[in-house]
Parts: sequence; structure tokens; C-alpha cells
Amino acid sequence: MQQELKSSQNNRLIRSFGRIKSRKLSDHKNHLLENLLPLYEIKNFDLPTQKNSLEIGFGFGDFTFEKAKKNPDTFFFGSEPHLNGIVNLLAKLEDEPLENLKISTTDARILLEKFPDKTFDQIFILFPDPWPKFKHFKRRLINAEFLDEVLSPKMKIGAKLTIATDHDSYKTWILSEITGSKKFFWDAKSKKDWQIFPPDWVVTKYQKKAEKEGRISVIFNLTNNV
Repeated sequence: MQQELKSSQNNRLIRSFGRIKSRKLSDHKNHLLENLLPLYEIKNFDLPTQKNSLEIGFGFGDFTFEKAKKNPDTFFFGSEPHLNGIVNLLAKLEDEPLENLKISTTDARILLEKFPDKTFDQIFILFPDPWPKFKHFKRRLINAEFLDEVLSPKMKIGAKLTIATDHDSYKTWILSEITGSKKFFWDAKSKKDWQIFPPDWVVTKYQKKAEKEGRISVIFNLTNNV
């Protein structure tokens, strides 16, 4: 399996996600990839003035789909390399088409290069792969360089970045990296601010599974100050 990806600057990106496909796709799911994905794939990057939100690694699409459905005034973009997740979201869109949602199978770091600076009002990174083994820590997506050099330029001043995880080691890692950021301010004023999720939060299947297995999820809310 390919372990590295190329960006448009011709540098090598260490792969931050796992498998592209975990189960064989049914004929219907292959039909969705062939016929519905082209309709929802991100093709236009020169966006009109509007509210834009991006979820990096949307998993099975629960969060992005519900957010887009409930917030028609905001345009939602989703990035997910895992084909099983892509077809799950496409199945939702087949039943309930949305005009304010576009998706991509491209690595988010490469995808973001195509958007103009100051595009996004909100970016979500929910339960990214924790890469729990020490030798794989280099594959963790969240680090100060990614925050300051990749995300911050693409976000409007005052835009919000939300990160969530249920993995204890990754919680400590993320806390260290966000406090080392020079462009994001961590909004938390007390312990409850990163333990209590907002009222309009969409609980995904993965988060429900984590709770059932006794893993406590936390949320980090950051503001882009540059």
C-alpha cells in the first residue's frame, strides 16, 4: 500500500489515514461511485462570498450530512479518502439530495491547496486516526505545523476550528500541539469547555461506539487569529 502522497509543491506527505477500502463494494455502491459522486465532487474552488464549512475526514458522513441539511445557508465541503465512507454519504444524498454539500476523496492537505486563502468560516476534524503506536506518531494529522501553515491561511480571521478525539494519548498530543500554535487561540476557559459538546452537535456512529466502549470524547474549539 502506498505510504506517501505528493502535494502540488512536489514534497512528500506522510499518509495520515489508513485503508482506502475496507469491504468489497456492492453493485449499488459502485453505481453510486460511478454516477452520483461526479455530481457531488468538488470541482469549483473559486467560491462566491458565502459561509463555508469543511470537515476533514468525514468518516461515514453522518456529521457533514446532518449539518448541511440543518444549515442551508452554509456551504459544506467534506474530504474522505475511505471509499466505504464516501458511498455511505452518497447513499444519504441519494435519498435526500442537498445543494449545499460537495465532497472529495483527495487527501485534505492537497485539497486545501486548491482553495483560495480566507475561504472557510469553520473546519471540523472529528476523531482522526490516532495512530496509537509510538512509531506511527509521525502519521498523526494534528500538529502545530499543519495548524499554522496548512489550515490557518485557508480560514477567515475569527474562523473556528473544532477537533474531537476519544483517544487518551491523542488528547495529550493535541493539547500540546494547539498550545504550541502561533495562529490559533484555544477558546476553553474551564475544564467543562472541552468535555461538554454543544447542543447542536451531531453525534456520529463512531462517537456512539466510543461511548459504549467506555472511551470519553473531548472537544477542542480554536479560533483563527491571523
